[in-house]
Amino acid sequence: MVVMGYSLRDMQNNVPNLNLPWNEPYPDHSTIHKAFQKLDADYLDLILEKAAYLCIRETSWKKGVLGVDSSGVETDRYETSERPNIKKGLFESVRMQIYLKYHIVAILDYLIILKAKITSERCHDSPVLASLLKHFRKMKGSIFNADKGYDAEANFKRVFELLMVPNIKQRLARKGPRGAGRRRLRYRSRAAGIFDEGTYHYRGMIESIFGAEETDGHLSTRFRITENQERWGKILAIGWNLKVLNRLESAKILGIRIAPTIRN
Repeated sequence: MVVMGYSLRDMQNNVPNLNLPWNEPYPDHSTIHKAFQKLDADYLDLILEKAAYLCIRETSWKKGVLGVDSSGVETDRYETSERPNIKKGLFESVRMQIYLKYHIVAILDYLIILKAKITSERCHDSPVLASLLKHFRKMKGSIFNADKGYDAEANFKRVFELLMVPNIKQRLARKGPRGAGRRRLRYRSRAAGIFDEGTYHYRGMIESIFGAEETDGHLSTRFRITENQERWGKILAIGWNLKVLNRLESAKILGIRIAPTIRN
């Protein structure tokens, strides 16, 4: 449903064309919806990790450049909010479309998604990265790129714990007394000394994933329940990795060598 951009009713109509290898009645859209709601988030995380592993195995990737970013997701829901009208000198009600945020951590060398998460549009990027890296495999020697939105001491610490080099753009330091405050930001200070501007520019490559999904019309969802939106985001990432895996396997069959986008 996610990969093909189908609605639940479209799925119901197209299931007969899949030639499934078992003799069972074709489910209607209500049955598909109920089954979708039973999918466990941790189970989907395992599938995403497995799909990423299959892609990595095809490329023999050991270390390289990773990146994290987020993009807006369009929904078909609206909300009414109060906005100031400067000309009239009062507040007026405005009907606005609701957007979500699609956060991903990816290997930029081959555009393989490792982690994915859906949040509210109002959610800040920095705490989301902390949750994405909570259960994350160590990738010794890799570089982790991120923009200023992820500038937080906890994020620098976690990246160092994963044996990676945090190449995170930092905001301008605020003026203040030296001493205890600076010691509390020792991981941030350590990262500032090894920040590489040239490698940081590769961060924009993650936009290739968002751009491709937007072109296919997949960065929009009709799901309204938060849990279903989170499932949708993880399945979207799984679908992306399956497409990457298909390209890698096809290239291997054709004898085409796929080189990493970023040369180490």
